[in-house]
Amino acid sequence: MNTRFLETFVTVANLGSFRAAAERLSVSQATVSSRISALENELGVNLFDREFHASRITVAGALILDKAQHILAAERQLRDTLSDPAQAAGRVRLGLVTSVVHTWLCDLIEEVARVYPRLEMELTIEPTTNISATFDRGGLDMLLTTEEQQDEQTACMALTPLAMGWFGPAGMQGEALTLADVVAGPLITFTRNSRPHANIVALFQEQGLRPSMVHCVTSISAIARLTERGLGIATLPRGCDLQGPGLSELRVDAALPDLPLFCVWRRSSDAAIHRAIADLARHCAAAHRAAIEG
Repeated sequence: MNTRFLETFVTVANLGSFRAAAERLSVSQATVSSRISALENELGVNLFDREFHASRITVAGALILDKAQHILAAERQLRDTLSDPAQAAGRVRLGLVTSVVHTWLCDLIEEVARVYPRLEMELTIEPTTNISATFDRGGLDMLLTTEEQQDEQTACMALTPLAMGWFGPAGMQGEALTLADVVAGPLITFTRNSRPHANIVALFQEQGLRPSMVHCVTSISAIARLTERGLGIATLPRGCDLQGPGLSELRVDAALPDLPLFCVWRRSSDAAIHRAIADLARHCAAAHRAAIEG
């Protein structure tokens, strides 16, 4: 049933005139008559008594008037719900890399809870290759990842990258090191073939250097703990929540490349909500970087 026809019927009944209804709805009087006729044909009854006056409602019309008003009110409520972000409900399955967890994830979840108080977040924290594979299988709705991914079915937003730094145990605080000094001892970094790992390998190759030993670790918190124990020099996101008295950022004569970040989501019926969350992520990533550089 076309709700525009119901709206026209209710307007005529309330105003008592086809002409007044046409003016209220900004359509022609012929359009009003056509809509009423179409609704009467669908319902199999006459809604207005045309023998005496075209706008006098019949008994059948009066019987359905109240229900028609309830249907229109329900439609308005439905549209209001869909247009109000605060009414969004359900669950968003977000896959993300561990670097985001220890930098600005809490800020993002806080913002999502503020804007969408009825929305549940289900988080999967794994390396980029794993969450990308799960996303491709339909197991995740969104990604916060280090690799760009965009096609006809997928949207991708570039976020402010994470600044990376060299870290050592507290006893190394204040030391100035060369890249040659770094490669002389064990190096603790991210999973082999990950973006951070590839970046550091490329940096050493540019300088013609080869680390004596590289420990590749999936868990960023494990990287921090191993570094605190003096088991090597680590690469970590600057401003991460693992920085404490046991870790010190080192001055090395070669800066680490930034770690790129992207928000990826599927172009689906929920794309508007996912895009809104991506915008929140972009804000949080930028604010985190600004706080470090400020």
